[in-house]
Amino acid sequence: MIVVGLTGGIGCGKSEVRKMLAQAGYTVLDADKLARELSNTNVGIIGAIKEEFGAEMYDERDRLQRKALAHIVFGDRKKMEKLNGIIHPRVIRSVELELEERQKRGERVAFVEAALHYEIKWNEAMDLMVVVSAPLPLRVQRVMQRDNVDEETVHKRIAFQLPLEEKVKQAHYVIENDGDLQQLEEAAHRLIAWLHSRLEAAPQA
Repeated sequence: MIVVGLTGGIGCGKSEVRKMLAQAGYTVLDADKLARELSNTNVGIIGAIKEEFGAEMYDERDRLQRKALAHIVFGDRKKMEKLNGIIHPRVIRSVELELEERQKRGERVAFVEAALHYEIKWNEAMDLMVVVSAPLPLRVQRVMQRDNVDEETVHKRIAFQLPLEEKVKQAHYVIENDGDLQQLEEAAHRLIAWLHSRLEAAPQA
């Protein structure tokens, strides 16, 4: 099975590509969604976040107060690294187990979407990396509209990710998302065609 990492800078549209790939019938594991789920259900994560950032990071039902935590970590790179160190190893393990199951079922391709593939060096565990790219002004505009935040907040979030240019350099395939959804869907289909050509060229077990 070929495992393809899917990533991009904030506001580039990688989640839209994920949806399109899923609609085309591919397995696409959303690592960021899984991280959100585990933050509310995994005893180890809950305990570690409370210990590191304070019990007030969770409400009386042990639901993570995301905005409060984001306010802390987006202003401090070391605290962000601490949070990543708590969450990501558990997310990676969960994804690995799911991929093992998919491989047993005979699936030949699976995608793993994650915002921080390169930042946490998860890209090294992928067979191929796909990066969704877009011009910075367009990315800022999209995130401002999506999250109802100001421009300064968006730039702070971008600063905590590896520069998009570096991700593009390291990618096996790049999707430029600087148009509308129809153009993005066409680009997703070109990605699928490219992957099929790779599969056909790969030796069969």
